Amino acid sequence: MAHVFRAALRCALPAAFALAPALAHAEDAPAQGATCPAERAIYTLPSEDGAIQAAFIPAKHWPSVVSDLYFKVTTGQRDYWFSFAVSNGYGGITLLPVENPYDAKAEDGGPASLLPDAETPEDQDAELELLAKLRFLPLDRDLMVTENPPSAGQDAPPYLMTPELGQALWYDVTMLTADPQAERDTMPRGAFRLTGCRAEAPAKAWP
Repeated sequence: MAHVFRAALRCALPAAFALAPALAHAEDAPAQGATCPAERAIYTLPSEDGAIQAAFIPAKHWPSVVSDLYFKVTTGQRDYWFSFAVSNGYGGITLLPVENPYDAKAEDGGPASLLPDAETPEDQDAELELLAKLRFLPLDRDLMVTENPPSAGQDAPPYLMTPELGQALWYDVTMLTADPQAERDTMPRGAFRLTGCRAEAPAKAWP
């Protein structure tokens, strides 16, 4: 897994990235409101094919050094699971695709990474290209990007952005799911908004 984190560290956050177009409807969210623990938060992204939901799922132990939560995205086709990596400086947060952490085979050592082994320079380039599409931007109420993903018990960010995840779901979906027959998925470029708070957190996943 060392090459995965080295690759994630090289995924820089473009300095010229503009949040305004993707957050065109962010003003609809209340400026003030009750907080929700991250592991109970429900996020929604409107889509022509039906709303896409996202959530933070707690783990029995830390699946990464930066958070004890997984990130799950649910489209009309399937669930996609990720852990987190954080690089220094302006590299930001990167999503790392993993198999379903609730599966029994994840009990020993956690879910398997879905990133292929980068054995050649070409493989490494392909991995870097994918990871560059998996940036994760948690936003506060002032639309400022926070440096780290949340952990269990911390307040859920009001907004989340995964600017290029839709591109990855369209062109690289087989690297984001364990289903070998998976067909490309669709997802608009926009902001997930905190739309609900569960009464209880989901069951903890492995490891």
